[in-house]
Amino acid sequence: MSAYRIFLLLSGVGSFAGHTAYALNLVYQVQVIGLDPLQLILVGTLMEAVCFAAQVPTGVIADLYSRRLSVIIGYLLMGAGLLLWGLVPTYAAVLTANVVWAVGAVCVDGALEAWAADELGPDRAGPAFARGGQFAQLGGVLGIGAAVALGSLDLALPIVVGAAVTLALGVLLAVAMPEHHFTPHRPAAADGAAVRDGAAVRDEAADRDGAAGRDGAARSALAAAVGSMGGQVRAGLSVIRRSPALLSLVTATVFLAMSSEGFDRLSQPHFLADVPLPAALSPLAWLGLFSVAAMLGSVAVTEVIRRRVDLTRARPIGRLLAWLEAGAAVAVLGFALAGSFWAAAAAYLVAGLLRTAVGPLLTAVLVAETESGTRATVISMQAQVDALGQIAGGPPVGALGRGSLRAGLSASGLLLLPAAAVFALLTARRPTPTPAPLPTPDPAA
Repeated sequence: MSAYRIFLLLSGVGSFAGHTAYALNLVYQVQVIGLDPLQLILVGTLMEAVCFAAQVPTGVIADLYSRRLSVIIGYLLMGAGLLLWGLVPTYAAVLTANVVWAVGAVCVDGALEAWAADELGPDRAGPAFARGGQFAQLGGVLGIGAAVALGSLDLALPIVVGAAVTLALGVLLAVAMPEHHFTPHRPAAADGAAVRDGAAVRDEAADRDGAAGRDGAARSALAAAVGSMGGQVRAGLSVIRRSPALLSLVTATVFLAMSSEGFDRLSQPHFLADVPLPAALSPLAWLGLFSVAAMLGSVAVTEVIRRRVDLTRARPIGRLLAWLEAGAAVAVLGFALAGSFWAAAAAYLVAGLLRTAVGPLLTAVLVAETESGTRATVISMQAQVDALGQIAGGPPVGALGRGSLRAGLSASGLLLLPAAAVFALLTARRPTPTPAPLPTPDPAA
């Protein structure tokens, strides 16, 4: 199967599985497990803490060894975490499942985008990410429908079905996912150190018995691996420092992350507790309908973006991101403060539509501003910043939400305004040349 088809399959079916599992998971946590707003936030905070700790190591491994292997392992771990989540309805099980799921998610995050960029090439990657975003949105619509239908029978059932589909994707990738254009990146300094360490170990091993020599060689291999990872991280940081677009994106990501944790965790409880839902449909059906409408709107918005915006240049993308985040801030505030069902529903739909449309644009900036050798590492660093922002912003917003869900959601909306300002500053800057490729390691080393 071609890389393009695999990427679209993962975008669509992966989104279907994720939305099936997560569309009503907050309702599951509130009504079945009995979590309060702060506990809901702490579940997400633990997940983001794991993501923060694991993002860069998994991204470095993807750059140094294999993006394909990292993606396969990630899908299998995500499926296992969701399965535990759905089968054992306790707070401790949900926390454990989040740890397993988060490790799997960071194995995929960055590695999948870097794999697609290598296999498709720079000219096809940007449009492919936009098309993949559309497939993800359509898969999400189907997943939400499946979640509502299954959740009406048992709120745990959508999570279990999403887990089964995710595990099946991992098995399929192990059989069909290609990797023809990946060259493991070895920072030159790290490689030189590895050669020197290896030579020293061989000299030392000559004066010792065979067992000691093998132990020394093992230590040398471990030191070389750690040195390579350190060199890769330094190379990724250097790429970010040289690119104003990446610096702006990383700065904005902090505020986006601080906002997203509150909106994602408190929006459904807000509907259930503060907004009078019409009796024409069940609460589950209303929540599913809202999510489907936002996803369908995002499909249309993403198609317009794909046709009208140059997805290979950071400045036009930054200009659009500034407008999208400003609009999302107004919509989230409107949702938090709305006094009627229809006003709350309209604001929620606009906020969901705009927030969903942002994801492919952020990925396009990361791809446009990085080289193949460090792309997965840089994307993982950006995701690590996202995790740090959610860790920092989640508990305070959750504490506000425990007293008033409207206050917690209002704080989430206000946190989007600095992100919009950062993207606006990016568009005001003069364009800079594309970063030069990293030096090629000396073959003699």
